[in-house]
Amino acid sequence: MPSEPFSDGLKTPVKPRYRLTKLGEQMARLPIDPKIARILLAAKKHDCMAEILVIASALSIQDPRERPLEAREAAAKAHERFTDKQSDFLAYLNIWDSFQRERDKGLSNKQLVQWCHQYFLSHLRMREWRELHRQLAEIAIEMGLTSKEQAFRRPPVQEQLRPSESMGDQDLSAKLKQKQLDKKQHRAQIRAAKEAGYEQIHRALLTGLIANVGMKSPDGHDYTGARGSHFHLFPASALFKSKPKWVMAAELTETTRLYARDVAAIQPEWIEQEAPHLVKYHYFEPHWEQKRGEVVASERVTLYGLTVLPRRPVAYGRVAPEEAREIFIRSALVAQECDLKADFFVHNKKLIREIAELEHKSRKQDVLVDEEALFDFYHQRLPEMYRPSETPNPLADIRIFQSWLKQAERENPRLLFLNKEDLMQHAAAHITEEQFPKFYKTPDGKFKLSYRFEPHHPLDGVTLTVPLTVLNRLSAPALEWLVPGMLREKLQLLIKALPKQIRRICVPVPEFITKFLESNPNRQEPVIPQLARFIAKTAGDMRLLEQINLDDWQAFKLPEHCYFNLRIIDDGGQELAVGRNLTGLQQELGQAAAVTFRDNTQEFERDNVTAWDIGTLPESIKFARGKQQLTGFLGLQKEKNGNIALRLFDTAEAAQAAHQQGVIALMQLQLKEHMKDLNKGIPGFTQAAMLLKHISADTLRDDLTAAICDRAFIGDDELPRSEKAFKEQIKRARSRLPAVKEAVSRYLQDTAAAYAELNAKLGNGKHPLSALLRSRMQTLLTAGFAQRTPWSQWPRLPVYLKAMTLRMEKYSGNPARDTAREADIQELEQMWQEKADTLQKQNQPLSDGLKMFQWQLEELRVSLFAQELKTPYPVSVKRLVKEWEGLK
Repeated sequence: MPSEPFSDGLKTPVKPRYRLTKLGEQMARLPIDPKIARILLAAKKHDCMAEILVIASALSIQDPRERPLEAREAAAKAHERFTDKQSDFLAYLNIWDSFQRERDKGLSNKQLVQWCHQYFLSHLRMREWRELHRQLAEIAIEMGLTSKEQAFRRPPVQEQLRPSESMGDQDLSAKLKQKQLDKKQHRAQIRAAKEAGYEQIHRALLTGLIANVGMKSPDGHDYTGARGSHFHLFPASALFKSKPKWVMAAELTETTRLYARDVAAIQPEWIEQEAPHLVKYHYFEPHWEQKRGEVVASERVTLYGLTVLPRRPVAYGRVAPEEAREIFIRSALVAQECDLKADFFVHNKKLIREIAELEHKSRKQDVLVDEEALFDFYHQRLPEMYRPSETPNPLADIRIFQSWLKQAERENPRLLFLNKEDLMQHAAAHITEEQFPKFYKTPDGKFKLSYRFEPHHPLDGVTLTVPLTVLNRLSAPALEWLVPGMLREKLQLLIKALPKQIRRICVPVPEFITKFLESNPNRQEPVIPQLARFIAKTAGDMRLLEQINLDDWQAFKLPEHCYFNLRIIDDGGQELAVGRNLTGLQQELGQAAAVTFRDNTQEFERDNVTAWDIGTLPESIKFARGKQQLTGFLGLQKEKNGNIALRLFDTAEAAQAAHQQGVIALMQLQLKEHMKDLNKGIPGFTQAAMLLKHISADTLRDDLTAAICDRAFIGDDELPRSEKAFKEQIKRARSRLPAVKEAVSRYLQDTAAAYAELNAKLGNGKHPLSALLRSRMQTLLTAGFAQRTPWSQWPRLPVYLKAMTLRMEKYSGNPARDTAREADIQELEQMWQEKADTLQKQNQPLSDGLKMFQWQLEELRVSLFAQELKTPYPVSVKRLVKEWEGLK
């Protein structure tokens, strides 16, 4: 190129487009390959000029190692002494140092030639190498790259392992251990020194060989290089077997495939540090990082298409300030994903939470403005850049934002404060505290309610948080009514579940629901029965109730948010259980709740009560537990060890059941003589026990004794709760006991005789009804039948057994009629059993009506199969169906 080129038109001098840099001018003075020249210049920076002069001069000549075809294995073995496992470049240093040591010994030229032949080295090339090294060293000294003392490498002194000073006083075993430790420490020192020099040398080499780097392919033995190339390590390389992840090569030679010769292991980080002008940066996945308090992106570094660093986090504000600012606003301020303590942030967060709570209550996302409106609010008020000094800073960092905020609030303290008008799309007048209360009120106090609108989330709907102590006192029917604001939707869904002909009565549904709620239904009773009665009343035909299957309706599964979500906590506020099935929670934690309820209530309780010296027992008692007022129920209880104790119960039902057994046990202590007489035996017991041999005599005696005490001591009387009432009850018990004992004896003998007669007829099991009647007999007279049988049914037990005997005798006359009648009874019995099972699952007791219905089924069997025995009241299938509808 001419020094002063001219343009075609005006012939004015034009400045050359390209000029050599200072680095380029220095490289031009070196009469070697530009790559090698660049390496020499980098050696000054990394303070390894002596080593690089040796390696650079070696790379500029033909390899001094000889590998004759006829002695290839011998040559390879001889060259092993020069090999370095990490770098082929260091092998040149090892050859140089070995040759220099031989020269320093004062060997003649002939001896040096022999030494070279011994190790398969070319003496001629060694001379050429040394000559070129001398020339390069002189040029480097002339250019001021190094001094004369530092330009020429001296072989490192090979330090010998020195024994430890304390080894003389040790025994043989200790000396061996100490020797091993010394060897290990010596090797570590050599390795540390080598590693320090390794990085310096190879970083300098990398500046000139940057285009020859490669990364090992994950699935093969080849390497991916710059611009999509693929190469393999040359088999003669010391790294051929180890194949490090990253390598650089002195040259890439193509024969049958592309081979890398003279390679060394490198770290990918060195590439970016030594050639920042050649690498390219790519940014992806910008996001707000809450822990760092700034907008961060992942950065990928590439060299000629080769990924050097796949991912590292960097501050995105300096890369794309505008985009980083938007991410900061959307994530840190709008989504509130930061721990900012600024007044505006606390205020805005609280206000947004309050308005979001309105949406959770109404179950409609139409109150709070969308995120775009919030973004616009902050976008209009935050500057594009914050300029505290001459250098502008993007608002993508929480610390820069706080600095700007401190300055901005001096002029306008409420610059970033939101108000309700900014956040609300409409006034939400229908979302009142009356419709969506903050607390659920019970006789034991008020408990926190929380709302959430997130379908399919475990906490969707309304959550009631209650302490474990009141779990057993929660009423399932009362919980069915939810809160006023959510009840209408539940009622609407229940009506939708009805058959069409019944649903038609409720049209228009919103008005019908309003009328139903205005009728003031009992909110302590279940919803469905009351809704069914209101539908029939609205239709003007109460017979419509027969068409509504309450059990199926009750079993209809509503969406989860139509049931209270119950969160049970302990005294410390720790969550114990969460669920929407109160019965399941009571079964799981009910016993623990009862025990917890009694904690710290020793002032009301007493152990080992032997006489009524406990004063008058109130039906209920109020006491404080922490900040909570609780209601407990006192009652006597017979403990497992047989003692009687005064205990506090969490429900009236539990207290009533325990108190009855406790009173009977206390009366037995007061009536010791009567109990001795009773335990001597019931008239006719021995004969009856022999007939009822499927029950052990001891079990039968205890069962009969308990039944007699229950009837004679309590019967239909109210349980005593004072000393006076207890004494009066004892008087009545004394007078009633003989009559009850005599009656039980009579009933027992009649029952045992009827059982024996029936059992004899069932003996061989050949009768078609044998299996059915034996099952019925076992159901009536299993262990514990005396306590389970109501007193009014005792005289009927022999009748039921006799009815079975007569049924067997009549069966052959009309088997089809017997089968049809049994089917009618089975249908009724199945309905009763399903209802009983449901109540048991719900942890609810059987009503008196349901208990008596079971005995009405026994009377129906008498009426259908042994009419001559007569029943105490009219009974038929039709009557019991009607009775069942009334019970439902």
